[in-house]
Amino acid sequence: MEETKKGAITKEFFPNVESRLEVNLNLSPNVTAIMTGHGNIRSYLHRLKIIGSPEFPCKHGIQTVEHLKFQCRRLKNETEMLKNSVLKVGNWPVSKSKLTNKNLKQLISYINSIDLEKLNHSNEQI
Repeated sequence: MEETKKGAITKEFFPNVESRLEVNLNLSPNVTAIMTGHGNIRSYLHRLKIIGSPEFPCKHGIQTVEHLKFQCRRLKNETEMLKNSVLKVGNWPVSKSKLTNKNLKQLISYINSIDLEKLNHSNEQI
């Protein structure tokens, strides 16, 4: 079997096809963007030369899926809610595959609570 880097972020959430097929996902633009790393995420848009910088407008780092999940200051409240639900059954931080395996409902709720459009176009300093 050949190894490929394609779908690397998705593989972090779902290491194999079987693990993805076991999950009933209600896809939304945000779920798709976060679970693939494609879509309205600044690092992706920058890579495609659609925008000039992969950084948040507030200059607190490059916007990647990992940044949104663990480090984004603008998502502090949402991340705390996800973290608290994960801590009820496990440890934090947690891998993406464990999130989809053990905390899918909370993960989807977290992802859908993010307004990527507003987040990407806000110039508010934190």
